[in-house]
Amino acid sequence: MTRRAGSGARSCRATRLALLMRPEMKIRSHSESHIVELEDGSRWQIFPGDLDLTLDWKPETELTVVEAEDEVATHELLGGGRKVRVRPVGESWPAKNTKDALKDG
Repeated sequence: MTRRAGSGARSCRATRLALLMRPEMKIRSHSESHIVELEDGSRWQIFPGDLDLTLDWKPETELTVVEAEDEVATHELLGGGRKVRVRPVGESWPAKNTKDALKDG
């Protein structure tokens, strides 16, 4: 099961269906540079190496959440001409893969 902050446990299938039903969402909150909350209430932590890609995000920026085929991120936020690696808030970044990605980045 995937756990989303503030929403209880949901199955991966239910999460995927929710993402398919609302592929583009606006930003509800981005007060912390490394956390973004979308209008559906989902909260995502931004990969440290991608923080600079979020600097021009505005509340009206439309983002699409997609599953990632990445060694560090579980998902990506697509929007504003950018692709940002993310994980749900509360999930840890895999230490070795994250360190390697930051070195390569």
